[in-house]
This record gives sequence, structure tokens and C-alpha cells, in this order.
Amino acid sequence: MSISIKPGTRVRNALRGLLQVYGTESIKRRLWNLEFSRGRWDCLDATPGDCVYSYVEKYANKGCILDLGCGSGSTANELDAAAYERYIGVDVSEVALEKAARRSRANGRADNSEFVRSDISSYIPRRHVDVILFRDSLYYLPHTRIKAVLDRYSHFLNEGGVFVVRMLYAGDRYKGIVDTIESDFEVVDRHRSDQPKALVTVFRARPGTRV
Repeated sequence: MSISIKPGTRVRNALRGLLQVYGTESIKRRLWNLEFSRGRWDCLDATPGDCVYSYVEKYANKGCILDLGCGSGSTANELDAAAYERYIGVDVSEVALEKAARRSRANGRADNSEFVRSDISSYIPRRHVDVILFRDSLYYLPHTRIKAVLDRYSHFLNEGGVFVVRMLYAGDRYKGIVDTIESDFEVVDRHRSDQPKALVTVFRARPGTRV
């Protein structure tokens, strides 16, 4: 059975995608608030055992995690609580953050978790961390700005700290992002999952490139 997509739907989805990447912070905030309030992302509320978790836990080294694009808090509530001391979740949607905070309180994780509303492209951390996580959020940055954003965030990694990026694995769809990471950073770990289809890449600034 084939499923046809109406031309109007394709146009709306294309416009939505452009606004999520290139829109102002105010536009992104309204759009993501609308989608979270309507339940579009409820499917991500329970993702136990996701392939990215073991890498975040390994490299967090019982330290601090900065989760950029944290959504409604699945990572904050499903990671092994013993793997980290502090968790900071950042998202442009206060609707998502309110849900994440409620879940953290209900799960007894409020004391070592905090949630901050900001566009992840411009957020300035208040402390150094051990892991900076982009869980299916890096492709919401303009491709031409990804390296600059990663370079800026690399200054907030502790010695030995890493980026952990999880992306949908879909052939060459995100090849440009993968190429940027592999050509401009030091990849220290990598994993490709088939169920679900995802690529996890762990990397840091190349030695001698961080000032």
C-alpha cells in the first residue's frame, strides 16, 4: 500500500524545517512550544536503553553533563543516576522544560538537575562540564555554523571532556555534519545502531587547537 503526501503538507513540513533551523529564537520558541503542547513529541517520553546512554555514562565519569536540546527530559530521567553528579538541560521550549522538571521531581532527581531555556546556538554555559550532549539536536543548527558552535562550546569542556552526538542514521542525509566532525575534531568513539537507526559519535577538539 502506498501513502501519498499532499503537496500542501510537504510545503508546510519544509517551511517548518527551515524555521526550526534558521528562525529567530522567538520563532523557534513558539514553534517548539506548540509542538510539545500538542503532543507531537510524546513518542520520545520513554526511550529506556537508548544507544546513546552508555556513551554519555561512560564519558561523564561521574561529573557534569550539559544536554543541548533536552526536550521533555527523557535523557535526564533515564540515564543511570550514579553515572553523573550534575545534569544541565537546555531547550528553547519552556513547555518541554516544565515537563522535564516535573519528571525529574517525580523521579527524585531534582536536586542534581537544572533546566535552562535558551536557543542552543547561543547558550553560554555557566560552568565547565565533562560531556556536552547533542541528542538529535545538532541538525537544528545551520550547517555553516556547526563548526563555530562546536568550537565555542569546546571551551567549556573539562580536561578530557567530550562531545557526544546522536543522530538519525539515514544514509547520506547528514553526511555534511559527519564530515565536519570527522575533519575538524578528534573522534574518540563511534557506534552505529540499526534498532533504532542511529549514529553515536564521541569527539573533542584536536590537541593544540583549543586556546
